[in-house]
Amino acid sequence: MKAQRSHRPQRPQRPQRPQRPQRPQRLLMVTSLYPYGTGEAFVATELKHLSRYFGDIELVPIFYEPGTPARPVDQRVNLAYADARWGVLRLLHVALALLAALAGYRWIADLGVILKRPRRLDSLKELVRALYRARMFERFLARQAHAGQGADLIYFYWLLPEIQGALAYRKASESPLRIVCRAHGGDLYEYLKPGGYAGLRRSIVAGIDAIYTISDDGRRYLNRCFPALADKFHTSRLGVGNPGFLNAQPADGPLSLVSCSFAVPGKRLHLIVDAIAWLLAADPTLDVRWTHVGDGPLLAAVRARAASRFGTRGRAVFKGYLTQSGLMDVYRNERFDAIVNVSDTEGVPVSLMEASAAGIPMIATDVGGTAEIVNAANGVLIPADADIATIAAAMLRFRGRGVMRACRESARLHWEAHFNAAANYERFGRALSGEAGAEASAAVREGDGAGESAGEAAREDPGGAAGQGHGGRRAGRPAAAAGDYPATG
Repeated sequence: MKAQRSHRPQRPQRPQRPQRPQRPQRLLMVTSLYPYGTGEAFVATELKHLSRYFGDIELVPIFYEPGTPARPVDQRVNLAYADARWGVLRLLHVALALLAALAGYRWIADLGVILKRPRRLDSLKELVRALYRARMFERFLARQAHAGQGADLIYFYWLLPEIQGALAYRKASESPLRIVCRAHGGDLYEYLKPGGYAGLRRSIVAGIDAIYTISDDGRRYLNRCFPALADKFHTSRLGVGNPGFLNAQPADGPLSLVSCSFAVPGKRLHLIVDAIAWLLAADPTLDVRWTHVGDGPLLAAVRARAASRFGTRGRAVFKGYLTQSGLMDVYRNERFDAIVNVSDTEGVPVSLMEASAAGIPMIATDVGGTAEIVNAANGVLIPADADIATIAAAMLRFRGRGVMRACRESARLHWEAHFNAAANYERFGRALSGEAGAEASAAVREGDGAGESAGEAAREDPGGAAGQGHGGRRAGRPAAAAGDYPATG
């Protein structure tokens, strides 16, 4: 892995505008931290498929902690933008970028939107951050081009303010550059922002070539917000690999439940505790074993709550942080009746994808894109505001193990059809390597209809761990700079 930082090459003469390449060869992929930190767990698998379609891929994390090791990758890693944004001259760079953005970008319409809404200060801060981040990224791209390191395609893993900088660079340089992004949850839904405003969102959506949401719910949200631009929005699901085994159904003994998430407010783990306590109180013949995978700031409180409420017939097992392989070892070696997710917001939870791949039925709240993975055949979808009795009733359905065998088969089949990483990322690679429009739409819109008939950490969609309460990655530690979701500083 090579880390590149910006330098001052001699400025070449401005070339004639080239024709748009039919198959873009150089891809610039902008991440939050990857390959640093522990989040953005899907990126490694996705890169394996993208590398089949692009001859040269360069990773650009927008944040990293100096001195921390990076995960091994085959691609070059360019730290120039992160260094400029977070280095010792940060305040100077930010101030200069903000002044340039105020002079050169269109932001008055955004200000008008902000002034009509409550929590104006939060939204003003969001606008300021978006402006200087966009301008700093525009300058980064200009320096890259002057160094002879331009790209055919910039792919943002999140719906970021930096996209506006890429759009500004493309316009100023008259480049044939193509610009696309994914959209997950905390980065997508404006109502999850503190002020209900996402910086420069309207101009970004107007200028970008395509947005690939990880769920049909996300695509429908964009369609509602920007109906005239619906052709730009596509569903491109994330996915997990085949674990190579199926979790064994318990033959007897306690009702065995598992959950997998950060211990943060948005995951509402206290509701799982209270629902199990409700079951134990309602049925003196029932024993329950609950296993939780994941750590976080509320873990001690959740542990204490379970200890005080479960009594002798309830057992809580806290595994703490586990890597993905560690989680698979748990699923391989221990038996579970169902996985439980009672988050207040989600994309399509990774924890449910992983459980589904192992044939574990699911109980989940109907939030975000959860209905695209949980249905009546493979689990129980409960209302977003379900009370304790409703959650407990969903859990109790899995006590009848004979009738739930078909549910386990359906969970695995649904993963195979919709959340198989190999199939999903191969389609996505084909879409990115082709021209925008019909080819990309045909390659990626498999979610249209399929997900709708069925109804995207805390690591993968950081909005959850980082403050938006979104995402569903299982068990990770919150990454530096506010989780996976792009650092807001």
